[in-house]
Amino acid sequence: MDKIKSAIEAIKVQLMDIETIKLDDFDPDKTILAVIDMNKGFAKAGALYSPRVGRMIPEIVKLSDEALSKGMKVYAYTDHHPEDAKEFSAYPSHCVGNTEESELVDPLAALETKGLITIFKNSTNGILAYNPAAMDLGISSYLIVGCVTDICVYQYAVTLRAYLNEHQLDGEVYVCESLVQTFDIEGFHHGDLMHDLFLKSMMDNGIKIVKEIKISS
Repeated sequence: MDKIKSAIEAIKVQLMDIETIKLDDFDPDKTILAVIDMNKGFAKAGALYSPRVGRMIPEIVKLSDEALSKGMKVYAYTDHHPEDAKEFSAYPSHCVGNTEESELVDPLAALETKGLITIFKNSTNGILAYNPAAMDLGISSYLIVGCVTDICVYQYAVTLRAYLNEHQLDGEVYVCESLVQTFDIEGFHHGDLMHDLFLKSMMDNGIKIVKEIKISS
């Protein structure tokens, strides 16, 4: 037990030393911002709702707006399941298509008028719905925010990094620690612990974990 506690503390210390980056340092033509599952089912209400996710809405919207104003592509992925989704064998029914749960939160959806692209997905891994590394040639920086750290964000980031490796493609995958979150279920899923463990795992998989993405405004 002491070894486990020491390992957890070591991870926390490592995550305290991660850098802050600036959006201005990225070439808009070579950068994509991927926003994962900031929808009403996770951020507002529903079987998988978490207030930890909801609290990120203002900052993620602000970052997305700034990225769009600079000419960056912003992809907002959202669960959009059929009523008989295979995923529901592992998770409670959520984000069924054509219900409010599958819609992006309103301030994020409003950015569609500025060029934000909504991508529907029927699994926890958004790369299977749209892989920007395969479709948007010339991209060298992939910025990832959203939910949840240990499932959808993790799978997206790790699969994207593996795809770049497999095909010998240049590019860096960034996950912003302050703009990803997970959920708490007492006695089953410890949010703080899972958040830290999966950030560490992403680091071990070659993903750059950053504390914050600063914007000019």
